[in-house]
Amino acid sequence: MESLSTAEKGTSASPPAPDRLARSLPQLEALAILLVAALIFYLLYLVFMAVPNERVMGAVQRIFYFHVGSAIACYCSIGAVLIGSLAYLGTRRRVFDCISEAGAEVGLLLSTMVMLSGMIWARPIWNTWFHWEPRLVSFLLLWMIFLALALLRRFGEPEKIPQHCAVLGVLGAITVPIVVFSIRLLPQIAQLHPQVIENRGLRDPLFVEAWAVGTIAMVCLQFLLVYMRTRIGMVQVRLMELR
Repeated sequence: MESLSTAEKGTSASPPAPDRLARSLPQLEALAILLVAALIFYLLYLVFMAVPNERVMGAVQRIFYFHVGSAIACYCSIGAVLIGSLAYLGTRRRVFDCISEAGAEVGLLLSTMVMLSGMIWARPIWNTWFHWEPRLVSFLLLWMIFLALALLRRFGEPEKIPQHCAVLGVLGAITVPIVVFSIRLLPQIAQLHPQVIENRGLRDPLFVEAWAVGTIAMVCLQFLLVYMRTRIGMVQVRLMELR
């Protein structure tokens, strides 16, 4: 009997795994925030203190490290939208709708950053803010899909919003391969958009380091924002259920 009671005390003393995970979650979130902040500060140091001016484009080329990283992070966001949308259509669970909503909101932010940074880059280099070529037009379409998802969340019928957004999210994800491969699919059309990475235009090792750090920093920031926005969405769902 003594050994049995001791065993019972031992099992009751150790909390179950979900409780331990819940207790350690704030520490993990704080660590993730510190990691992302460190990456971004290191990127800023590289871009404005370490990387030299590009020989042809000059100082404006420094926006490349934010522009490309934001674009790749934007594709990760539409990936979250696609996964959440497909999972919601298959299960009807609200957690997947929250993931899709989070990916769409973060994707709208990142795609806007890509558009604005691209215009800032294009004006002094191409002497135009925007050029009607396949890659830019297809990315503009992707931005409009993110915007449509945000407007649908705001003005759609509450009962049908998750399903409609899921369908639009799946259709919107189809545009990503078009954006990425538009230059190769339509080589006959004259395009100003540079193919820096495809043509291995990064010669200086500092250019490569800044590009890699910028991409990692923006992708990590994207995942952190999607995670935090998903948690906020789940809290909103629980509050609605309580009401």
